[in-house]
Amino acid sequence: MKSLQNLLQTISQTIQHKLRQIYFINTRQNKTNFFAIEIPLKHYIILIFILLVLCSYNLFTKYQTFLALKQGHVFEATILLHYTKKENSERFKLQDSQGNIFYATYKGKFKQIAGKKALVYGKIYKCSFLQFLRSCNIYNSSLSLLPSIDKKQFLRHLINAQHEDKLAANLYNALFFADHLEKPLRQGAIVFGLAHLIAISGFHLAILSFIFYALVCPIYFIFHRYFCYRNAVYDLGLLGLIFVFFYLVLIDFQPSFLRAFIMACFAYMILLFGLQITNFLNLFLCVLFGLAWNVSLLFHIGFLLSVAGVFCIFLFMRHFASMSANYKGLKKFVFGVVLFNCIIFLQMIPITHYFFPQFSPYQIISIPLSILFALIFPFVIIAHIFGFGDIFDSVILWVISHEFSLSMLYTPLWFLLFYLLLCLFAMRFLWAYVASLICASIFYVINLVLFFS
Repeated sequence: MKSLQNLLQTISQTIQHKLRQIYFINTRQNKTNFFAIEIPLKHYIILIFILLVLCSYNLFTKYQTFLALKQGHVFEATILLHYTKKENSERFKLQDSQGNIFYATYKGKFKQIAGKKALVYGKIYKCSFLQFLRSCNIYNSSLSLLPSIDKKQFLRHLINAQHEDKLAANLYNALFFADHLEKPLRQGAIVFGLAHLIAISGFHLAILSFIFYALVCPIYFIFHRYFCYRNAVYDLGLLGLIFVFFYLVLIDFQPSFLRAFIMACFAYMILLFGLQITNFLNLFLCVLFGLAWNVSLLFHIGFLLSVAGVFCIFLFMRHFASMSANYKGLKKFVFGVVLFNCIIFLQMIPITHYFFPQFSPYQIISIPLSILFALIFPFVIIAHIFGFGDIFDSVILWVISHEFSLSMLYTPLWFLLFYLLLCLFAMRFLWAYVASLICASIFYVINLVLFFS
């Protein structure tokens, strides 16, 4: 019996050693000290100037488009959404090549043409340039469909074929390709606080990168013997970024995922130089680069919430990362994972309620689901690859078939500004971080009282 235990232990150690070799765990440099990113004032001014020039050029091109549309303009657009109105008309959400958003209404009935390319003519009225940067209604317009190949059509067909109910298929299309959620699914996402899991963002990027790493690393290991002088971590990191970029193109540069991709590129470059990745300056520079690419992101709610979420994560790591290093095993899991998700959940509530006032006590379910999502997301991908993607359909249909009550409470502007000010001070001071957590907790309790009253 003892010899059998020794044999099993030897086999286990051999497998662990081989896996460490295949995934290059033994070759990594575990840095305990990092350089702080210190940009000299002159270089900092040059960088800001370059970004401002790019942002100004972006604004200039948008203003030229704005002036052209006031006179009447023809442009090519992608039909993002297609709504059927009660009266004999259809409403479309359009996006041009510059990322500008338009809404147009047409009389008559159309087949579902969301995702198609179209040639649009129209004018805008009573729309300021600031409003134009958000979105504008377009009038006196005509729409002609253009021949185009939907790069997601084949993948959508594979998903739709595995689901008898269209709503279940729509959920997975939204989860994988950033498609628009139907109203019953949106309601369910609000009730259970799952919008951040369905909307493709940095969380999905991290999981997809991990899946890519797990699949490609063994193949890379086979060929690495022929170029052993190469740094495996840097090579695999670059391949991962290329893979994620193609996915970004597939989902049409979805803003929150774009922010995550920019940060991933920054993190890769910083890793090359051995600098500290979780730095507030890095987040600030990523936001500037995003705005230089498309200034309209400043008015995109998904982008703003994505940035706020990363900022809250950095605050947690700033004040709690050193404490979690003192724990091991279950205590480390509770402190580093459970407490992390609870605090981020609380901190995001005042910010989220400025845009979306709906509240339900069931939203607390999003905490354990956020922890499990790192396993659920890869599983549903594998399930759809092997043809059993409908495994959770009964649960999905049960949720959307029930009516749940919601309370409504917008975050007052004065409270939001005070809360954000505390969060900014929390970058430096622990007392400000504690105060921001207290404010977020009080706001959550107020929502609970309002709901049950």
